[in-house]
Amino acid sequence: MFNPYSPYAEPGFDAWKQGLEALPPSEVLIRKAEQTAQDGRWMRWMQADCESTNIQSVEDNVSKIGQQLVLLAEIADYPVGFCCVLAGRTDSDPLFIQLVAVVPSARRRGVGLALLSVAAASQPQRNIVMATLDDNFDARRLNERFAQSIGGNIQRVPVSRFRPSDLGFARDERHRPWMIDRQQEAD
Repeated sequence: MFNPYSPYAEPGFDAWKQGLEALPPSEVLIRKAEQTAQDGRWMRWMQADCESTNIQSVEDNVSKIGQQLVLLAEIADYPVGFCCVLAGRTDSDPLFIQLVAVVPSARRRGVGLALLSVAAASQPQRNIVMATLDDNFDARRLNERFAQSIGGNIQRVPVSRFRPSDLGFARDERHRPWMIDRQQEAD
């Protein structure tokens, strides 16, 4: 019986998961998500496959796509990751990378770095802020590699410097914000 609250029972989920297990060594393609039920569903399925993301409804994901930049990563036409990006309210505010999620079977293939690079290129004049959990060492290493790849300097910033909603987490979550200063390139 179909459970509308579980992505695991949705038609097509099992086929998508099987396809992920046999991903070819293809190039990672990044595209802007479209405000469609299909892209909202892809996000939902990736949220279900990633252990540290909350599973949202298709409707909530489609709404997010309409409100901010959401990038999807694909390998051989299989969605394998996504990134949610929010530009600050003023021109001097940073670009907030709220979430980078890559399914386990596609990790260590450059998907996260590709998502971050396209996000950064969307607003090259802005510094970049992101937050990680203290014990998520893989995410911290990715952020450091990313900062180095764009010639930026990454540093820890006080959690009170930005709104939790801009950073993409709830007030009671234990994330640590980091900022990549890209202004040093112009100096």
